[in-house]
Amino acid sequence: MSQAISKAKIHVERMMHRNSIAVAGESIASYALLKLIPAVGGGGASIGINMAMVLDVSGSMYEEDGTGKSRISRVQEAACSALNFLRPNDTIAIVAFANNAELVLPTTLVSQKDKIIDVIMRIDMFNVDAGGTSMDQGIELALTELQKSTGTGNISHLVVLTDGETSGEQLCKEYARASAEKKINFSVIGVGTEWNSGLIKDLASLSNGKWHYIDVNQVDSAQKVFASEFQSLAAVGFRDVQIHFRLMKDIKIRRVRMVVPEIKDLALVEVEDRHSVAQLGTLEKDKTSRYILDLSLPKRPDGKFKLLDVEITFDTGSGVKESSGLIPIEMAYTAAGNGYINAEVAKHIDEVQIFELNKNLQNAISTGNTQEAVRVAQSIEKKGEVMGARAAKKTMLAKQVLAEINQGGKVSKKTQLAVDDAARAADE
Repeated sequence: MSQAISKAKIHVERMMHRNSIAVAGESIASYALLKLIPAVGGGGASIGINMAMVLDVSGSMYEEDGTGKSRISRVQEAACSALNFLRPNDTIAIVAFANNAELVLPTTLVSQKDKIIDVIMRIDMFNVDAGGTSMDQGIELALTELQKSTGTGNISHLVVLTDGETSGEQLCKEYARASAEKKINFSVIGVGTEWNSGLIKDLASLSNGKWHYIDVNQVDSAQKVFASEFQSLAAVGFRDVQIHFRLMKDIKIRRVRMVVPEIKDLALVEVEDRHSVAQLGTLEKDKTSRYILDLSLPKRPDGKFKLLDVEITFDTGSGVKESSGLIPIEMAYTAAGNGYINAEVAKHIDEVQIFELNKNLQNAISTGNTQEAVRVAQSIEKKGEVMGARAAKKTMLAKQVLAEINQGGKVSKKTQLAVDDAARAADE
């Protein structure tokens, strides 16, 4: 007996940067915007959550940062509160790590909330040596536990929180890479300023996951991050989502970026000639996501031409792979000159340009190239001012970078993290 296809669908809207182009040379750069709009018919069946939390309990987690409350206390309160976003049949496991790691709560139904809260509130009372940070051991234990309950009707997700540098960085990356192949995504949370931001972002990228930053000087920052993370997981309506790109001859995709709900690069894998795939992981059932395609288009005679076909494949929790079908993206060519610019696409391109400038800024700061850092920060400031109110925070932080360089010749880690965090924020 065949399994019924769900009523849940992903609708696709697409638009080009210009409504027509004129190619003077052999090729021209252009952009396309894809909108993926979930539609869960009849409410849809919720996808269960199989989660593991990996929490740092090293000595630095007892610092209060002028808030009157330790980091570990703030994380405990935030994690307990965020449980309210989960459903009774969701499951959670908890690992504590520092110099070593221990599975302090095996996989447990969220319906046993009192038991889970009890463990969270005693997270620093187990047999874990607080004198170090071995995140790799914590991740290994959590993945072993997660895989015991991985199934077709749920999503498996790992939440990792740390406030420091860790041993076993290469192992952490290998675990993230292997997890992506098993459809297990990471959300990695950095607390304060002493954690390795490069590693955290790599783990998120390798696992098709996310990273977060908790500002330790804001007493409610942990609450906001945990609430956002758990609420997002509970809203997942689609898993193992992929975008397939099937290109016409001489068309090239140079890069694909998500631009909503956040800005990030997506890896493109060529599965066969002129057929590439981008892994999206999970999508929420009530939130539109958007993607910018960076294209190279060849010279053509006047007329309308298909550039590529797009196909979205996804699983709604049944284990059955469903498809949007092939959706064409076309472009009008005219020797008379380029057509009008689509303002919505242009807005996202502006944001991507600041995102790319931020990469250059972070590199200049990390290599001690003060002159280049000043130049790039000034570029971000100017670009932000042109964009107006929607880039106000990015403009303000660029000015902060310039002020710190002028005052002391270097940029504080806190400002670097704030700039990095703001650069990926999307204007929806």
